[in-house]
Parts: sequence; C-alpha cells; structure tokens
Amino acid sequence: MPLAVACRANDADKHDKDITALVFHKGKLYSGGDDGKLKVWSADLVKEAEVQAHATPVYSLAASDDAIYSVSSDGSIKLFEPNTLKEKQALRQGENAEYWRVRYTNGNLYVGDNEGNILVFKNNQYYGAVNVAAPVKGLQVVEPYVLAVQDTDLVITEFKLDGEKIQWTQDTTIPGRVPVALIGSAYLALIDRDGKEILLHSTDKHSGFKQIAKIVHGSEDNRIINALAGVEWATDKLLFSGGWDKVVKRWKVSDQGLIQEGSVSVDLVINAITPGEPTAIYAGGTDGHIVRVDSN
Repeated sequence: MPLAVACRANDADKHDKDITALVFHKGKLYSGGDDGKLKVWSADLVKEAEVQAHATPVYSLAASDDAIYSVSSDGSIKLFEPNTLKEKQALRQGENAEYWRVRYTNGNLYVGDNEGNILVFKNNQYYGAVNVAAPVKGLQVVEPYVLAVQDTDLVITEFKLDGEKIQWTQDTTIPGRVPVALIGSAYLALIDRDGKEILLHSTDKHSGFKQIAKIVHGSEDNRIINALAGVEWATDKLLFSGGWDKVVKRWKVSDQGLIQEGSVSVDLVINAITPGEPTAIYAGGTDGHIVRVDSN
C-alpha cells in the first residue's frame, strides 16, 4: 500500500519549536508545540489561525463538538473556539501541577498530570479524580476503561461515572511505555519498554486484555518510536507509527496481528501522528514542521 508526502506546512507558518501534539477535527488540523502556541490548519496545511495558548509547552490536545482543549506544564487546562482559537474558558489556571495528557469522549474530559492524578470533567464541570500512583505520560479512554501509561507500565482502570463521585477499580497492568493508541474500540497498541517494538493487545476485559502481537518496528538502526495513531477507515483497521527514523509506517490490524503495508520518509523526527480524512495522515516533529501523508 503506497504512502506519499502530499504537502507540508509553509516554513513561515510553522511552530517556532518542536510539535508536541496534533488532533484532526471536523476537517481541520490543530497543532500544539513547545513554543506554547496552538494553531489551526486546513486539510492541506494552510494556516488559518494561531494563539499563544500557554507560557510553556503545549503537552496534549483534544476536541469536542464546540471546543479544542489544551493542557500544559503551566498548570492550566484551557478551552478554545475551534475556528478562531479564541480562549473560551480555563478549567484550571496556575495550578501547582503539570497537566500532561487530555482526552475527550462522550461529554467527559479526562486529564492526566505529573503526580499521577486523572481528573474527570463532565460537561466542563469538575467531577472527581483518581490517582494511579505514577505520572501519566500517556492516556487513552475506551469507556469504561482508562488507559494510563506510566514510566514502564500501562495501567488499565475501570471508571464508573454515574454516581455522585467516581467509582473505580484497577483491572490490569501491561508492561510497556508511551506512546499508546486505540484502533477503534477493539485494539490498543503501545511500545515495549525499550521503545523499539510495537505491542498489540485486545481491549476485551474477558480476554485479560491479551497480547495479540509483538512486532519489531524495523528501522535501519533500531531507533525509538515516538508516535502511534490508530484509525478505522471503512472496514480497515490501521495503525500508523513514526519516530526517530523519520519514517511513517502503515500497519494493518487484525486478530492475527500486525502486517506492515507501506512506509514513507518524511525528513523530520516524528513526535506526533494523527489521522485526518480517510487516506490522510498528519505527522509533526522537529522545528515545528508538519506534513500530510496520503495512504492510497
């Protein structure tokens, strides 16, 4: 399956420092960087707006129907209007915490911090928090399960959000590290502790979240993987990966494992990957560069 670089962000519009986060929402790409800026781009990477969202690096982004969420080491959780990037609200501001990861699903916002707390907001109102005992370096949600990656393990915790406060049960721990990605609701992928192999697991609790495959990423000099993104396009379940080898790879996902279907060099160390419209993948990395890769 051929992959090709379709377009790149203009050098005059790119972030001043490394890209740290990407999210695609309603036909637009949103990027956050070490420069603390949030930018919005058209599907073909024409910049439409930008804002100095934080005084320190943007660590993670998420999107709802009417807001873009960003979190940072400056102790803030902010909401922005999707088209203009005008700040709408700060759920947290100037807190003595570094907010590292944010995810939005079904009206619920999940935020992980450097102290191991996972905060939950329902309809942008604080609901409660659970501490998973180590910094949250990666975060995904396939309700009712919250997947938090610590230094060397993925911790899967069941959250129940239908009472006055959060009820939770820790289900299992899987050895591995960031990044972590969901492929639909049936599969999750993360990286082994050495950062060089992709681990594919089921999200089925009854299977014990069993491991389905362990695949060597296969860069020429065995370089570390920095980014994973899962997507379902029609009947295809796919995983895209990238890292220090500057190569975006496409993997077909099934109960039989992972099969590599193509790759392309993008000439930048990849820090973040996100799927766009079907067949389009965005990769961002060093010096603020962003590219779109088409997967035909």
